[in-house]
Amino acid sequence: MDDRSKVRTGLAAVAALCAVATMPGLVGPAWAAPADGAGEARPYRTAGTSVQGTGEAEGAPLLKPGRGYVDSIAGGEKRHYSVQLDATSGAYVSAVAAPRPGAGVASYRDGLKVTLESPDGTICGNSDRKIEATGVAYPLADYAARQVAPGSVASCRKAGRYLVTVARPAGSQDPARWPLELRLMVEPPVKGGDKEQAPEGSWRTTPPDPPTGKARWRTGGTAFNDARPLSTGVWADQIRPGETHFYRVPVDWGQRLDATAELSAAKTGGTAGVNDALGLRVFNPARGLTKKSSFVAYEGQEARTEVGTIPVAYGNRTARAEYSVRTMSFAGWYYLAVTVSPDVARFFDDAVPLTLRVRVSGTPKAGPTYDGDAVRAGFGLTDADRREAAQGPRTTDDATGVRAGTDNGRLRMVGYVSYAVGGLLLLGLGGWTLAARRRAPAAVAAAPGPGRHRRYGPPSSW
Repeated sequence: MDDRSKVRTGLAAVAALCAVATMPGLVGPAWAAPADGAGEARPYRTAGTSVQGTGEAEGAPLLKPGRGYVDSIAGGEKRHYSVQLDATSGAYVSAVAAPRPGAGVASYRDGLKVTLESPDGTICGNSDRKIEATGVAYPLADYAARQVAPGSVASCRKAGRYLVTVARPAGSQDPARWPLELRLMVEPPVKGGDKEQAPEGSWRTTPPDPPTGKARWRTGGTAFNDARPLSTGVWADQIRPGETHFYRVPVDWGQRLDATAELSAAKTGGTAGVNDALGLRVFNPARGLTKKSSFVAYEGQEARTEVGTIPVAYGNRTARAEYSVRTMSFAGWYYLAVTVSPDVARFFDDAVPLTLRVRVSGTPKAGPTYDGDAVRAGFGLTDADRREAAQGPRTTDDATGVRAGTDNGRLRMVGYVSYAVGGLLLLGLGGWTLAARRRAPAAVAAAPGPGRHRRYGPPSSW
């Protein structure tokens, strides 16, 4: 192989490595382009073991506690799973269905229903969530619960194999299958019985003033799994039209959560306002929908929406309490999900400035004494959790919003490829220099005579 061939081979390798460095599998997941207006909105990132729900109750796969499972569901389809429960623990089977950003969805037509049935067929818990803004695709999440509170159905307090059914209604405008994420969380029983725990507080008639001051940067995650920690304060983020960002906030026994989401004013005027522009929802540690705001309009000026909860208390789970009260019955990480309509792209060329004002109020209380490790099961908090919320995870770069683990692993891979590319570039330059040196004696011998032109550098064919 001559010198030119060697250098060309080196440059070809460089080009190949550059192509590899930009492959979706190394830099990030490959997603289909969303519909008009969603731009490069990030979809929900599912996490867990692949599972295939059955079309019939017979043979439904078993979901184990503390693990995530990933499936998919089509419009008009039912998927069946099973869980093995004892006679004393609380159980929460959550499901998250995630239409891609920008998907064609219709309010109160597209939705997700989750049902939990006892071994004898009694419905122990269910939820039915609907898209509440036409044309705004966002993750639908909630759980079906089996709580062993006084007054609950007796057949739902028995040990055995329970059936979980996840259904998506027919007639959806979105023909695609939706990614489906499932999780079973089991809450240990309380020592001394439930009667020792009383309900806590009530709904506020007037929300408190939101926090003020300089905002700290904190990029939101795409899902429950990568939700970014927040504490009381003002937080800044950027969100693309069509995206939903997830955050998590530690809320202890006796505490309540208030949050406000704000979109900044646009620098340029849009062609028309957006009716359902900004939505905010709160989920409890088991991913149960606790509180939600109605989507608010955006017309180029600042838009704001807010939510607030009652204080956390074990006694809130009494069977006669309303659903949003029962969901505030354990301490732990509470989740905020902020959704921006893809139509907000009328006002912004790229990402939209987002401000979150978060307030956790109330003096933490001791809470119940569990007969088991509730924190490990996902119900409760540690001092490390509170520090992480205030300071951010040590493995996360808040300046760039890059998380450790998967994202940093991909960036490390890109770094390794960059080193390889740089090395090959140096090798190619060295080959070119060597070729030039070898040509130099011949050039001296052949030139400079009359009618000859001295030529330097790489051959013109390069």
